[in-house]
Amino acid sequence: MGHLTKKDEARIIKLIEEWSEPKLTWPLLVEACKEKLGISRARQSLMKLPAVDMAMKNRKAALKAPKEAPGWIDDIREANERIEALTEKNQKLMYALRDMHARFLIWQANADMHGMTQLMLDQPVLQLQKKSR
Repeated sequence: MGHLTKKDEARIIKLIEEWSEPKLTWPLLVEACKEKLGISRARQSLMKLPAVDMAMKNRKAALKAPKEAPGWIDDIREANERIEALTEKNQKLMYALRDMHARFLIWQANADMHGMTQLMLDQPVLQLQKKSR
């Protein structure tokens, strides 16, 4: 049971980074090092290695972080239905956008033909209402 080499340390860090169990503790890591890497070390020995300690803290934080964004759906059927509804809504919005763009082009041409300036077109609605009274 000699000193850990840099290669051993890198293997331990990789083991931590790839940890897939929901819980990660020092005793579990010690056991995994024995079983998977053939490295037998006490928890205190592993904790003294700054890179291993940092990898452990980072992985534990990642395991505690929420896996899914709020509003995500667990049921695939429900998710597919939601995707379908959103796709349909998106299609309707695209049609509305095309219609508004076509209308804008007509308004732009009419404004130009009738001598409307950009300044006149950019006036706030309140100013336009006051002038019409």
